[in-house]
Amino acid sequence: MIEYPSKNDFFLSFKALVNEEGQFIDYILVNIGDSFQMVTNIKAEKVLGKKISEIAHEYENNLFGIKDIYYNMIPKARRKFEFYTGELDRWYLINIFSDNRDFLVLFYNDVTRIKKSRGAADAKGKRGGVVYSLDEKREYGYKDKLTGLYNRDFFEEELSRLNTKRQLPISVIMGDLSGLKLINDAFGHDMGDKALKRVAEIIKRAFRKEDIVSRVGGDEFVVLLPRTSEETAVSIVKRIKHDCAANPLDFIKINASFGIATKTVAEEDIQEIYKKAEDRMYFNKLTESREAKHEMIMYIKDRLEELSYESRSHIERLQELCNMMADSLGLSEIEREELRLLCEYHDIGEIGIPRKIMQKKEPLSMTERENLRRHSEIGYHIIGSFKESIAVDGLILTHHERWDGKGYPGLLKGESIPLTARVFAIADAYEAMISERPYKSRINNEDALTEISSKAGTQFDPVLARTFVQLMKTEEAVV
Repeated sequence: MIEYPSKNDFFLSFKALVNEEGQFIDYILVNIGDSFQMVTNIKAEKVLGKKISEIAHEYENNLFGIKDIYYNMIPKARRKFEFYTGELDRWYLINIFSDNRDFLVLFYNDVTRIKKSRGAADAKGKRGGVVYSLDEKREYGYKDKLTGLYNRDFFEEELSRLNTKRQLPISVIMGDLSGLKLINDAFGHDMGDKALKRVAEIIKRAFRKEDIVSRVGGDEFVVLLPRTSEETAVSIVKRIKHDCAANPLDFIKINASFGIATKTVAEEDIQEIYKKAEDRMYFNKLTESREAKHEMIMYIKDRLEELSYESRSHIERLQELCNMMADSLGLSEIEREELRLLCEYHDIGEIGIPRKIMQKKEPLSMTERENLRRHSEIGYHIIGSFKESIAVDGLILTHHERWDGKGYPGLLKGESIPLTARVFAIADAYEAMISERPYKSRINNEDALTEISSKAGTQFDPVLARTFVQLMKTEEAVV
């Protein structure tokens, strides 16, 4: 357990925030030293209880290195780095301690006198008044801990250092990992971290040792290429995109958007070049994002067929059953489309369930059943990210709800469950009963219909259940 500093010390301490699965999400500020309040003129009541991500974005001037720490923080970290604040013309040594994912404590020591005695800070208070060799910088905490790439501090200093006539042309490549929010929401932040590491590895091996490859934000990367034409930068990006497509992360297809800009004459402002690369990246991301998400969903569906019983024939039988009900009930074209999409994507969230559970032949334990039930929530996040064209995320979330309210995730019951979800639930249950599964044998059609009838008013909408049973007994087209 970290020993808390005394009342008057210069420190900030945070408590880890985790989700229901115990996965780390963020840190919340729980304590602030009196000295910190005096020096920064920030009162505790204004920041206590806030997430470190909120503080990092609220204080655009990178309040005492908080933004840098936020971008590079990982649980169980123990490291130190120096930070210069131009507002106070002071240098601080920041010691970072983390305690088994529970607490993050930042200790600040004023080392201005020592630094100035070595000529580290200039009179104008500009960042970068200290000059290190490249090797010293590499050893001095300029690395992003997650990916091993350089961090924003290092990139900004190198952007200034290399901004000379003899380095022309200087190209800047800005990159962004597509779908990180989808990955984090659906599969957890651990998977999101793996995706970031994978794209970082792909990007890094595409460049020379002298190129500056950095992670400058949550899902953003930037590369500084001295003596490199825009034409060469374009060819490198094409190679990176090809490598991303060829190196999926298990069931996740890696996609990234890029923007390129090149400084060719000394009079051009390097910051404008950087901004141009960033703007081009965002434009490309907007145009590529929809296609990238669609490709990811199609890739997940293909992988799911390999890992589970979600075969094409299963989906086609469901569609036949749902069409039969839609005809009988006189459903609208919109409701019919909802049913079609629900048949296609209802169990896409199973891709996030451990393979040993999906393919287990023995009965599932209570813990395994609870884990399996998460597939509707995972599917909700996957399809929700693409809702501009597939508006069935809510139906995917609720297609295992029960008429009596005892289904999952347990949000709805009775007629509050959407009609199409109630129709689909009956068709899905029937199709599952008459199909062979690794964990059970199929039953005949008559026994399956008897089961549907027995669950009318509890598991299923009683009116819809009776309608389904009557239709199945009179029509022989679907078996």
